[in-house]
Amino acid sequence: MNVLRQPVPWDYEDVVQRYLRPADTVLDVGTGGGERLASLAGSFGHGLGIDIDPEMVRVATEQCAAGNLDFRVCSERLETVAETFDVVLNRHAPLDLAAVAAHLEPGGYFITQQVGEQNMACVKAALGQSAGPPPIARQTVSASGLRLLAFLDYDVEYVVRDITSLIFWLNALDPPHADIAGSVALASADTLNSILAGNVDERGFVTNEHRYLAVAQAGPR
Repeated sequence: MNVLRQPVPWDYEDVVQRYLRPADTVLDVGTGGGERLASLAGSFGHGLGIDIDPEMVRVATEQCAAGNLDFRVCSERLETVAETFDVVLNRHAPLDLAAVAAHLEPGGYFITQQVGEQNMACVKAALGQSAGPPPIARQTVSASGLRLLAFLDYDVEYVVRDITSLIFWLNALDPPHADIAGSVALASADTLNSILAGNVDERGFVTNEHRYLAVAQAGPR
């Protein structure tokens, strides 16, 4: 994709790397095709990626060559996961904080990046979709029994620079990961034109990117 984004205060993978040790066991909740877990695999001992979509688990199993990774079909409730982990990760996927807390070793870390409720505000407005509740909040993390170490967010300008990238981007958006079904924006020329109206300048289609980052730690059992 051909895009421009204002500078952001963190990079998810850089943050995760700070909390990984060579012998750690890691759980990635909502791993998708496993690409990000695989990119981190050299920094920990063993990793398990779970996803509710069997096709994503198949892709991850076939494409991730790292020998210290396994993949399994499971929801965010972790009902088929018996193990506990030193680090639990979650990026742009549903999560169950109680399940996370129950599967962390004492002193273990939970790191999540979530798509914010104000993300792509102009697209939501054009589709008549109001912002929902925040996907994560300080109070809900603390209420899970985890000790909150960091809670950050950013909301920056995001520009899609050409029509090919815009169509690809909209097609890729789905409610579990982006809080919007991008395909709806492409349902008709009128719908697409309503989204473009007032949101295009010489750089391309202008919207925004809103993200949360939370880092928490499990206490002693």
